[in-house]
Amino acid sequence: MPKQQTTLHKSPGVCVRLSYYSPGERMLPHEHDVHQVSWLLAGEVFEDVRHRDCEILTAARGSKPADCLHANIYGRQGALLLSVNLDLEQTAKLLPTDQLDWSWSPADPAPAAALLGLIGEGGDVAEAAIIDLLALEQGEGVRETACPPAWLSRVREQLRDAPEAPDLESLAAEGGVHRVHLSRAFTRHFGLSPSLYRARSRMAFAVSRMAQGDRLAEAAAEAGFADQSHLNRWLKKETGLPPRRLQQLLAA
Repeated sequence: MPKQQTTLHKSPGVCVRLSYYSPGERMLPHEHDVHQVSWLLAGEVFEDVRHRDCEILTAARGSKPADCLHANIYGRQGALLLSVNLDLEQTAKLLPTDQLDWSWSPADPAPAAALLGLIGEGGDVAEAAIIDLLALEQGEGVRETACPPAWLSRVREQLRDAPEAPDLESLAAEGGVHRVHLSRAFTRHFGLSPSLYRARSRMAFAVSRMAQGDRLAEAAAEAGFADQSHLNRWLKKETGLPPRRLQQLLAA
């Protein structure tokens, strides 16, 4: 079970939850008895399904049919996920047949974040927002894990683990490559640019601190943001929730 989980909406055959999984948390192979559509809002997820390994580092949409055996490991800063669970009847009603298999796809977080805010209003507004959420278009599938060169893995580790990471020019020089080559290689292997990965890693670290009870200003400083307002903008953009509301949900 996740460290924190809040049910945002529940109606016959439909359950919407916001879940935070703590850093490094593991879930052994398991199945759901419902179809699940999820959005990774912050952090990272490593998923093993059907002998395929998939590492999700960017904002993404995932789909898992009922009885799909899978295992998960959550990132070094944990993971914040929005999930919609659908029973068989609602799955047939709300999802097209080409979205019933297991998949993970990069997804612009802005549309899902905006709809998450509406789901919190409840009633007919929430039910309409859930349908719109499920209707959001998917991007190209997340690539299966490839083995990046050692220098590129070191770049990723520094961007992920150190809020005050060296600038990208310095990281490129350390790897003996041009700054443009660094960006292209990073995007090709990990699915997003290094600057965006660093920003999302900082946000995920701030969310992990908030989940442990830190005040917003403290979480912003520890994560390497210039100030609390900078963190607030990122959280609202990526999750659709005002920071204090997100903090309340994590504490529920």
